[in-house]
Amino acid sequence: MGKIQQSVISSTNLKFTTPSRCFMGVLFAVAFIFCQPAYGSQPHHTEKSSFFLPGKSFHVKACDRLDGKGEAGEKTHMEPEDSQNPPAVAQVQESGAWDRMYCQNTPPGDYDPQTTAYGLQSVATAPTVATSPASNVTHNSASLHGTVNANGLSTTAWFQYRIANGPSKSTFATQTVIGTIDAEIGIRIIMLLPGTTYYYRLVAKNDAGTTYGSEVSFTTADINTSVTTEITPPIGAISINSGAYCTNSFTVTANLSATDNTGVTGYYLSTNATPPSQYTTGWMSTTPATTYKEDVTYTISNGDGRNMVYVWYKDASGNISDAAAASIVVDTTPPIITITDPTSDQTYTTKSNVVSISGSASDDINEISSVVWIHDKDTSGTERKTIGWTVPNIGLVKGENVITIKATDSVGNTGTATITITYAEVDATPKVITGHATSITTDLATLSGTVNAMGLPATAWFQYGTSSEHYSGTSSIQSIENGLHEVPVSNRISGLQAGTAYYYRLVAQNSAGATYGNEITFNTLPPKGNIYGNVVSFLKEGPVESAKLQLKGTKARKKSFKVTFSDAHGFFEFKDLDADTYDITVTKTDFKSMSQTVEIEEGERKKIGIILQKTKEEDKGPPKDVKSDQQKTNETSQMHD
Repeated sequence: MGKIQQSVISSTNLKFTTPSRCFMGVLFAVAFIFCQPAYGSQPHHTEKSSFFLPGKSFHVKACDRLDGKGEAGEKTHMEPEDSQNPPAVAQVQESGAWDRMYCQNTPPGDYDPQTTAYGLQSVATAPTVATSPASNVTHNSASLHGTVNANGLSTTAWFQYRIANGPSKSTFATQTVIGTIDAEIGIRIIMLLPGTTYYYRLVAKNDAGTTYGSEVSFTTADINTSVTTEITPPIGAISINSGAYCTNSFTVTANLSATDNTGVTGYYLSTNATPPSQYTTGWMSTTPATTYKEDVTYTISNGDGRNMVYVWYKDASGNISDAAAASIVVDTTPPIITITDPTSDQTYTTKSNVVSISGSASDDINEISSVVWIHDKDTSGTERKTIGWTVPNIGLVKGENVITIKATDSVGNTGTATITITYAEVDATPKVITGHATSITTDLATLSGTVNAMGLPATAWFQYGTSSEHYSGTSSIQSIENGLHEVPVSNRISGLQAGTAYYYRLVAQNSAGATYGNEITFNTLPPKGNIYGNVVSFLKEGPVESAKLQLKGTKARKKSFKVTFSDAHGFFEFKDLDADTYDITVTKTDFKSMSQTVEIEEGERKKIGIILQKTKEEDKGPPKDVKSDQQKTNETSQMHD
């Protein structure tokens, strides 16, 4: 028995095609698939109009009932068993919408509806449809509503409606929807029967398929009953925060009220003046009442300033009122408060035990209602003058006093300004002593000293430079605890010039002022020198490897002594040498030892050449030109410069 394949297109497959239906088929087997139903039956959706199956001869049958019975269209296709490229089978030509499609091998036998066909999913997406309740229903007309999401494809929408056990009708007018958001669909149908229940649904179709909304019903008015269409909209009003002019919150209370002869059923609040339809998202339902009154919470989103809030009311007949509106000023910005006296700075030091503070306060929207001062030492008070205010004779305690000025506007927004005032009975500036520099190198030095903060928080740093009382450098800043004892301070500075005199001092500052320590000088170490060169053989004129070189200072107070060995190229180097005269002794097995004296200045880098002679070589004939050999040795040593 053949197997149903997953939509694989091949020249050896048989193709079933239906514009708005679905087909299936299996070679020498039977299969079925659910298809779109006729209106009134349980819907089964398919999302593809054709698929391919391997096969040669079969019989296909379509029916509009789930039990395989009912009106059907049939098509038979016969091919020789050895045919390799059978043609596509023509579609079943019937106008109905089929619930199932059957296929059986030939010669005919019983139809089997139990085999499932696969591979019918579409790469596109059919529309999404929702049917909404009808409105404005009279004895012979009604307005139908729903929403359609086209899912990105151009989509056509219409309504189907019928009475119980009656034929279905479609609205002549269609609407086109494009996009990926829900779109409202509506149409008014007329020439309906009075006192009759109608069933309707919204239908939408695009290239990916057709989708049917759920079925909704309505009943037209009985013509024998005295019925009039209610078209009078509600009459409504609104106020915000009971008519307040201003608020400091974006969340307000909307005071709603409306009347309607059939009953108010909902309201719609917005800061946008565009009227809503009765199907616009955002309507809030209410208990139907001819007189409606309620206070509801509403959030304004347009920022500070005057904000308009609009409200619409609707009744049970779908009538919508004219807009009612109210405004309120939103002010969430705190007042601006400024201290101008005794200083506009944030800190101030005085030797008096009282101080007067003055300044100004302002607000962009509302008036300043009060100015309050608060002293962190448990005193406070209120200044009655608000725009230009003065707080006189605030008592101070020794040390730091934090004074906070707080201004409040008429809606409760608060702004603050703070000043720290230090009351010093005596000189409370730090006590500073500059210490000696230590750990001095050619480019580094550690500076030290002590600071007494005099009971106030303080900071300290070093100033230094190459000229007395002219300081081009500053060390990092250190915090000093607010005690009354000496605190050691040190800082290692870098980037100094070798062999240079530096001048420095320690500086400390607290809220009472700054103090500069005494100036001290130090000298960085002079730059170091190098002696380097090559050791070569006298006769072979080649480099001498592993020759031992000993260097010893002769004149400096601190006499250096160093040992090194020549490398494979005969190269050697003595580094970090002070200015001095040095004796260099060179020894090597099978070579005669030799010595050489070299003098270098501070920071000098001097190159020399050393020639060794074999101990077994005899003095035959005149020796080679030593000057020439020395020149060659120096040329060899240049490889290591």
